[in-house]
Amino acid sequence: MGSFWKATMLAGAVAALAGAAFSQPPAPSPAATPPAGATTNALNGRRVQAEAMAKQTAHGEELFMGRCKGCHMPPVEHAPSRAELAAQFPDVIIDALKTGKMQAMAAGLSDDDIASIAVFITGQPPDAKFDVAAEAQDKCPASDKFNPAGPSWNGWSPDKQNTRVAASTTINAANTPKLAVKWAFAYQGGRYGQPTVVGNRVFVTSSSGQVYALDKATGCVAWAYKARGSVRVTVSVGKNPKAPSGWAAYFGDMNRNEVAVDAATGKELWVVNIDSGGRGILTGAPALWGNVLYVPLSSFEEGVAGLAAYECCKQRGAVAAIDVATGKMLWKTYAIPTAPAPFRKNSVGTQMYGPAGAAIWSSPTIDPKRGVLYVATGDSYTNVEEKYSDAVEAMDLKTGKIKWAHQMTELDHFLVGCPPQRPGVNCPTPNGPDFDFGSSPILKHMKGGKDMLFAGQKSGQVYALNPDDGSMIWQTRIGRGSALGGVEWGMSADNDNLYVGIADRSLPSISALRLTDGSLVWRHRSSDPKCSFTGRCGNGYSGPSSIANGVVFGVNQDGHIRAFVGKTGEQIWDYDTAGRHYDTVNGVKNQRGGNLDATGMTFAGGMAFVMAGFNGASGSSGPDNVLLAFSVNGK
Repeated sequence: MGSFWKATMLAGAVAALAGAAFSQPPAPSPAATPPAGATTNALNGRRVQAEAMAKQTAHGEELFMGRCKGCHMPPVEHAPSRAELAAQFPDVIIDALKTGKMQAMAAGLSDDDIASIAVFITGQPPDAKFDVAAEAQDKCPASDKFNPAGPSWNGWSPDKQNTRVAASTTINAANTPKLAVKWAFAYQGGRYGQPTVVGNRVFVTSSSGQVYALDKATGCVAWAYKARGSVRVTVSVGKNPKAPSGWAAYFGDMNRNEVAVDAATGKELWVVNIDSGGRGILTGAPALWGNVLYVPLSSFEEGVAGLAAYECCKQRGAVAAIDVATGKMLWKTYAIPTAPAPFRKNSVGTQMYGPAGAAIWSSPTIDPKRGVLYVATGDSYTNVEEKYSDAVEAMDLKTGKIKWAHQMTELDHFLVGCPPQRPGVNCPTPNGPDFDFGSSPILKHMKGGKDMLFAGQKSGQVYALNPDDGSMIWQTRIGRGSALGGVEWGMSADNDNLYVGIADRSLPSISALRLTDGSLVWRHRSSDPKCSFTGRCGNGYSGPSSIANGVVFGVNQDGHIRAFVGKTGEQIWDYDTAGRHYDTVNGVKNQRGGNLDATGMTFAGGMAFVMAGFNGASGSSGPDNVLLAFSVNGK
């Protein structure tokens, strides 16, 4: 235990130091000699605090060992390690247990119990937290007004077909090797919210709940908005008749609230709650088409395997259509049309329900020609059979009616925490392979007028479908697949190839598949991981690729961005975001980068943007993030 304990305490110390640039108050001015007895009182106060913290730590250790050790020591499936948890601030742990992903594991615990667990894990007082107020200290001048005109990367992809091809950038094969960081912005927990660029603004979100609009050229803060919960979605921006500026920014939080704010000022326009299910979350970027915003609904109900009193499971993925002017919900369609119903009781007599699952993790794909949107769904949560999990679905844009659904993996009933040696009471039998779709479908208008719809799955399979009816055109296995492997968060496509990142530990790679038949054009296998950060060191391409003027940019869990010529696969650039430190525009010195996972690189004009740091399943390198803005020669 000695060496392990040192490692975890060191991780906690590193996290505390990382936040110090934001959270430490200014040094006090010299003071007069303290009055008699003041020093003694201060020492007594610190001793009382230390004793109270020691008591909390002991209580927290008892609770952790009883409830949490089985999944975190050693880590299983999606769970972070004990050392990775120690790198967080207490408020992050508390939020996860009270309102976040680990809510099920905290059932029956008091606020004091939860605070004690956070103290034990982090080695810090329960009120220690990242000072997000100081993040926005680099305010833009009043003369810096929002201007939506100019090059953009708006939302998950610049087009509504989710090809992830930059529509307006000067970055190309000739100048890519000259890319250098122009400015950096440090902020807490930007884990998933890919940078959106519209005109002279860059919009980013964070798990701290802070949403920022930054100046594209300088990184100064135009505005900051505090959401009602953690935010992991990518912002979408569009015209709005009720916004004073005429433009609104749209995003959702982990409490299922979809929000519209004025894009120029951050002033709230409306908020609508998408779903009453307590375990629903919003993760995919909303898709804007005309005057309607299409919002996907996901969930973290996968984490209830060991909760004996929980009526597993009732949460279903969905899409909600919202009028952008009023926030009124026009329609809502569940990915599984059949409502959950009782089907059996678990081993302690709690009623179980199904079907459930088919979470929609990614942004919908819009097809104006057919008047539909396409979504890809996650796995099932119970043993009740249905035909909509692990599927690609088409929904009518006006009514939400499901036009067709093509299920790729049957009987993928899965909950986290169901290993054979210690399955939870709610576990499906057998527990499935967890072959979710985490990435958006890609619609391509092919040469000759034919249309094809492409989808990549965590199974390592890539599919080409007929968008008229969902029938299969071709399928190619490009990876072995696993719960954290295969195609995780996205692909990209130009007019010739589909570019597919694979997160498999056995064969982490990025490849080009020919659109017409799925044949392999080229493959670049990742080198052995040598990460410049603490925490899990992987080398999978789990984040989505992006394309700029024929150059394919892949983001890797080892913290590297690598660029390849799309036609040949020749590597022309390799940048280690984690191997460098940055002095940020908001006053943080020597800020480190980190691993790359759930989001990709975005481009607009002569600039490119990416987040480096803790980005999902690849593990934590600390509680903070850095947004990197690149330009040619850093100019």
